[in-house]
This record gives sequence, C-alpha cells and structure tokens, in this order.
Amino acid sequence: MDILDENRGDAVSGQVLVVDDDRGARTLHRAILSKQFGVVTVPSGEEALEICRQRLPDLVLLDIEMPGLGGLETCRRLRELTDVPVIFVTGHESIEEHLMAYDVGGNDIIIKPVQSEILLRKVMLAIQHHRKAANLVEEKESLQRMAMGFLSSMGQNGTLLNFMRASISCRSHRELAEKLLEATQDLGLQCSVSIRHESGSTVASYMGRPSALECSILEQSPMMGRIFQFKRRLAVNYKRVSLIVGNMPDEETESELAGQLRDNIAILAETTEALCENVDMRIESRERAEQLQVALGGAVASVESLRKQYAMTLNDTGVLLQQIVDDVERMFSWLDANQEQERSISQIVQRSTRRIVEMLAERGDFDKQFDQVLDALRGGSNQNEVELF
Repeated sequence: MDILDENRGDAVSGQVLVVDDDRGARTLHRAILSKQFGVVTVPSGEEALEICRQRLPDLVLLDIEMPGLGGLETCRRLRELTDVPVIFVTGHESIEEHLMAYDVGGNDIIIKPVQSEILLRKVMLAIQHHRKAANLVEEKESLQRMAMGFLSSMGQNGTLLNFMRASISCRSHRELAEKLLEATQDLGLQCSVSIRHESGSTVASYMGRPSALECSILEQSPMMGRIFQFKRRLAVNYKRVSLIVGNMPDEETESELAGQLRDNIAILAETTEALCENVDMRIESRERAEQLQVALGGAVASVESLRKQYAMTLNDTGVLLQQIVDDVERMFSWLDANQEQERSISQIVQRSTRRIVEMLAERGDFDKQFDQVLDALRGGSNQNEVELF
C-alpha cells in the first residue's frame, strides 16, 4: 500500500540511496523501500559520495558503523555537496552516538532492527519536508527576484520620466545628446549617441570625447535596421537618432533585465527623436529673434538719424528766413520806395516769415511722434533680448 502525501493527496515518490556494508541489511531495506521508492544500494561511504556527485538522490539511508569511511564522516562530506535528507540506521541506542549523528548533519535516526512501516513513514516525511522547504526557498527567491525586478522597473521608469522632464527644455542638439547620455548612464549602460540635424551630427560618448571609431560606427549604424543586437552590443536607430550600447546584460542569465533595458532604450531613442523637432523650433526661433533684434537695432539708428536731420532742417529753415528778411530790408534803398512803402513791405515780409516760423514751431508734435516710435522700437529690442537668454 502506497503512503500518501497528506497535503497533495498522491503518493510521495523519489530515489533513495541505501548505504550499508551489510548485504542482508541492504536487501531488507531495498525490499521495504521499493514498495514506494526507487532504490539504489552501495556497500561503502566512498561509493555513496561518488554516486551523489554524479546524481543526487532524494534521500540517503546511511549506516553508522562501516569499515573505511564510516557513516558519520560520510554524512559530513555529503553535507558539503547537498542538503538532501540523511537518515541514519544504527544498532546503538546511546545518546552520545545519536547526538554525533545530528551534529554531522543527519535529519533522523532509526534503531535496528528496522520496522517497515516506521522506515517508510520516516523516509516519506523526510522527503516531503525537504521538498516543501525547497519549494519555500524557491518561492522566496522568486519573490525576491520579483521585488528586485519591480524596484528595477520603477528605477528605470523614473529615469525615463526624469529624461523627458529635463530634455523638454533643451535649446541645442548638443544639450539633448548629453541628457540622453545621462539617462543611459543612470540605467547602468555604456553608450554612444548620435543626433543628426541640418548642420551635421552631434555625437556624445560615455567615455567623454568620442573616438573616430565610435563616430564611424554611429555613422554606419542606421544601415543595421531599427534594433540590432550582437552578443552584449545593441544598436537602436531612428531617422535622426542612433544609440549604441556596449554592455547589455547576458541574454541567457539575465534575459528579463535585458528585455526591460532594450525596451527602455528604444523608448529613450524614440523620445529623443520627437524632441529633435522641439530643439529645431527653438533654434529657428532664436535665429529669427536675433535677426529681428539686428533689424530693430538698425531701425532705431535710422529713426534717430532722421530725427537729427529733421531738427537740423528746422534750424536751417529759421536761419534762411531771417536772412531773407535782412536781405529785403537791405534792398529798400534800391527800390526807391518812401518810408511808408518800406514799412508796408517790411510788415508783409515779417508777417509771412512769422507765419512760417509759427508753422515750423508746431514741430513739437513731430518730436513726440519720433519719441513714440523710438520707444516702441527699443522696447521690442529689449523684449527679444530677454527671450533669447
């Protein structure tokens, strides 16, 4: 009758290694255990260790007193290889021997002569408890891996978020390339990046100054396709962005981490591709603002020059009018006019001159308009300076 696993509801099976120098004991133990388990028997501790090095059993049933390598020493050496359950079989009942058996790593002891039901039950329970413990350890390690993966994922997501926040305000392709490089370094990667634009390419490397070889590889990288990986090297290419990683995790031992990093690198490259247009607009806006500032500066100088010329024209006009009055009065003697006629002519000339001067005196309105134009031009120039810097 099979002994059942109380938790699983099915028979507990496995491979048991019986180690005993007594052939009769080996035969008896095989007869009892073969009802439930696969059984291998050997007569010495040396042979038991050799078998365990080749393939581990689920449990070792070990005699204490054996010639050559005794049971206690065999167990001590076995513990250097594995933690599979070891049940000692002995004819001695002394507490000292039992304590020594536990001290070298034994899990249980059975006193000879062996009772079949007791032996089967102890072997079954030892294998069952060992498997439960192994499952708990595996679950713990799995949970630890999940926790580490979660923390790693959170850290990587934080890196992506920080990159997007920092890069949205970049004003040059060089600044954008440096932000991308910082993000890859936060992920623990050794990268070289290239951003292509109208004036050429901007290259940045984790080593600082990019080498000629790096520049050449980045230049050829777009021909490799969107994503290309060879061993621990990864290339990700978009229309304007190329990124090469030199230290990707091993795909066989760290496949999950490698997959996460590959996805995040692609996200970084794609985000950088989109941000290139933002940088382009900033550069174009800055260039237009600089051109406008130069134009405004020229307009201010032109208006100021016109204002000076206008003021000089007004002054020259006043001088010329006064000269006309003086010339007319000097010509009275040539006109052979009497005093009344001279006075009448002088009044007409002076009245006309005075009217012209009064009209010119209204130039204050022109001065005000000149001031308004100059203030507007200067205000526009200062505003552009603030936007530029």
